[in-house]
Amino acid sequence: MAPETSADEESRDAPLAPDSDATYDLVYRATRDAIWDVLGAAMLILFYLALAAISLSIAFAGIGPYLRGSASHTALAVGLVALAVGFVAVYRVFRLVTE
Repeated sequence: MAPETSADEESRDAPLAPDSDATYDLVYRATRDAIWDVLGAAMLILFYLALAAISLSIAFAGIGPYLRGSASHTALAVGLVALAVGFVAVYRVFRLVTE
């Protein structure tokens, strides 16, 4: 006589069939998120590089004449703020690239 098996034992022994729609959705979302992460990081790096270039050019334009003695304190203040923004942008690019 063969031993009787319960329904629980049979379900444990049966191979698990993955739901193809759920698997497709999961892979699709993961791929889409990965692509947008790469594109988003690239666009953010380009934005920070443009911000750094603009702010550092403003900083040199504001600080240079002050060092030669022909500019006001306002130009120096604007130049120093632009220099700080430029350094922050360069730091953010460094952090994004080395992440």
